[in-house]
Amino acid sequence: MPTLPPDDDFEKKHDDEDPPKPYNTWDEYFEDFDRQLETAPRITIRERIGNPEIRSVDEIPDAKLAGELDILIKLLYANNIVIEFIHEIGDREAYTFITEELLDETMDDIRIPDMYSHFIYEEFYPNDEDDIELWTGEFLDTFFKEGTEGVFIPIGDKELYDAEGNIISQDEFKKQIDEFHALYPIITEYKYDIHRLNIEGNYASVEVDVAWAGLNKQEQAMRRHNGTSVLRLKRNPDIGWDVIQAIIVGWNS
Repeated sequence: MPTLPPDDDFEKKHDDEDPPKPYNTWDEYFEDFDRQLETAPRITIRERIGNPEIRSVDEIPDAKLAGELDILIKLLYANNIVIEFIHEIGDREAYTFITEELLDETMDDIRIPDMYSHFIYEEFYPNDEDDIELWTGEFLDTFFKEGTEGVFIPIGDKELYDAEGNIISQDEFKKQIDEFHALYPIITEYKYDIHRLNIEGNYASVEVDVAWAGLNKQEQAMRRHNGTSVLRLKRNPDIGWDVIQAIIVGWNS
């Protein structure tokens, strides 16, 4: 089903912008969306893009495949449909997925300018190991480069633990990260290497070799740290994995 951005983000982004044509006001835009949502039929994506003739993947030589895939993705986009691939997959696998599976998916036939329906390959074919490595990297990048203020950090909202295994709130978890950045306001370098990953159902643990250096504000000196850090993650019910515990060398280990 097509989605609109969250209200807060939408208002911040569009307060000073005109609604897309042919709407005169944002009220007209939302009224049309509500009307179409109530009356729009369910159709296949294949119907949405006009039932084009689609070449079988077996008919396309390797040299032509990237071009055929590009044409198909542009046709989807022209009909306000976006297909996203979080991890890299081959052109042949992507083309096969779109032509043999995605085009037969159904959707509400809502047609609103500048509003797109998003489909994610990994929602059809989860790749747990790659996802865990991805979200581990996202967390560490945020931890060492940004902190928590005003940025997204992939942590759980209901189940979180401190380094000793005590249950804490999301606000407390973020506060501890911010306290780290207050002590080390300048991180000059960091790198990591995942060397062990274990998945048990909806939970995973990752051992990571981490090396970093930063200016310790209290000591007014540069400090270097390296060693094994451990992250625990939990599968997000929507997509991806959330960090629920982080034990990082030089911080809380």
